[in-house]
Amino acid sequence: MDFSVRRLKPGEWRDYRNLRLEALEAEPLAFVEQYAKSVLEPDEFWQSRVLKGATDPAFATFVAIHDGQMIGKASGFVDNEMTEPTVHLVGVYVQPAFRGAGIGVSAGVVTAVMRWARDAIEASQVRLYVTEVNGRAEAFYARLGFTRTGNTMPYPHDPSITEFEMLNAKLDSV
Repeated sequence: MDFSVRRLKPGEWRDYRNLRLEALEAEPLAFVEQYAKSVLEPDEFWQSRVLKGATDPAFATFVAIHDGQMIGKASGFVDNEMTEPTVHLVGVYVQPAFRGAGIGVSAGVVTAVMRWARDAIEASQVRLYVTEVNGRAEAFYARLGFTRTGNTMPYPHDPSITEFEMLNAKLDSV
């Protein structure tokens, strides 16, 4: 499977919007942001979001490209809640046809964020939250070196669902 991973470019807001809306609709419990609200956002919202992901020194979005199409994405931002230099991984999504350990798209976009965290931000760790109902995602993150910290929080849209914090402090190996 041929694909490349790179940082999002400022003019790619339409393609990014389409992929993001697909993600929100397909995997509603994987994201805090919800499809019903996001689909109503004006073009300016998406343009601003993509510009930030493409150029902001403290926030970066990486995309996987196959045959000229975005097939996956992941973002990271400097997490000022932590005492250690940390990047928070968010917005990970890969189209179903391109998922699986043998393909490598998911690992590609997440690893790109981790490298950015290490090289551009000089972060010592990357953290994320995953819901208890998303065991496949948790297993994927564990394969990349993330482990549960013991910290939890309720999922904002359904407090009966728990989100687990996971952390990867092995950025030297990415």
